[in-house]
Amino acid sequence: MTHGYRDGAVDGAVDGAVDGAVDGAVDGAVDGAVAAGSYAPYRSAGKAAGLPFNEPLGRKGGVPFSYLGGQEFPADAWSPQLEVKLILQRFAKTGWDEGDSAIQVDNPDDGDLALRREVHDLIAMRNNHRAHRAAEIVAQVANSEAYWSNMLMMGAGNRPATQKLIMLAMQAGQMVALHFKHKIGRARPVQVCPALMPLVPTPPHASYPSGHATQMTLIATMIAALFDDGEAHAMTRYAAALAQRISENREIAGVHFRSDTRAGQQLAKDTFHGFLKEMPEVKALLAEARAEWSGITCSFAPDPETLPDLEGGTSLSRRVSNAVASRLANDLPDLIAAALNSDSDSDSDSEAKKAERPDKPFKDQKKKSP
Repeated sequence: MTHGYRDGAVDGAVDGAVDGAVDGAVDGAVDGAVAAGSYAPYRSAGKAAGLPFNEPLGRKGGVPFSYLGGQEFPADAWSPQLEVKLILQRFAKTGWDEGDSAIQVDNPDDGDLALRREVHDLIAMRNNHRAHRAAEIVAQVANSEAYWSNMLMMGAGNRPATQKLIMLAMQAGQMVALHFKHKIGRARPVQVCPALMPLVPTPPHASYPSGHATQMTLIATMIAALFDDGEAHAMTRYAAALAQRISENREIAGVHFRSDTRAGQQLAKDTFHGFLKEMPEVKALLAEARAEWSGITCSFAPDPETLPDLEGGTSLSRRVSNAVASRLANDLPDLIAAALNSDSDSDSDSEAKKAERPDKPFKDQKKKSP
């Protein structure tokens, strides 16, 4: 009898859970379909307006409606994404990709020694950082803009010009990066060392330069242009740190070499300083965005000795560990290179060294009793 009650309870719980899940899924699908069919691009109080309405307004008293004239499409009703595409269209005609003033990107060093060093770095980053950065790496595959919106307080009508700048940087950065990716055609890290097993699917285009690094650095460079202090401004330093973080995450993920990142960072700077900032449309957009950040200055710089480390642990222990890791990262490639270069000399030197070495370098010594 006890088993019957228990079995009934279990069956009832399972059936209820399944029925609830199915009903919830159906209701959600229906509601989503209705909302999608009635979606309007205009927003009220920051929320998309979904207003089902299938017939025109009725005419009161049968009197025909008068039509309205003297209008143009409102400038502020334009989709920011489409406005940015218009700027991008003009950017495509600036000659950034051809002619004497075209942007130049050097070919990567794909020699054996250079690739060994690059793969060594990727393996170290995979082992040391991938586990605790996995969530953000996956999120940044197609939604890195959200990180900028979060840090810069954009969206819901706040700082719209800054948001347009970031949209422009994303699209222009992708355009220039893809141009050189196709031109150079560098293999992805997983092609060189399949054991890396990237955390995310390898993108369906070449590795060099890094598109994420190009886009993120272009955003940070535009942010720096909004302040008189330039790269020394407090907000600029935050922007540079976020750009570096997202770019580096692509290396930790195993889809980019370090040299891909550096090439993308340089490409972004050449794109902005050589072309984008000289365009009238971009100058106007920079001026609008600059007004959105007016009056923001550096309040104070905290004491590094008392400031808790944002990444965990004490500030002192973090500095020590970073210093040790940096020293190892700087010295290890040279040690590897020295070992590789010494391989050819080892055979010829081994006999000489063996001859110099005594058979018993240390004599047995018996401890004398006191």
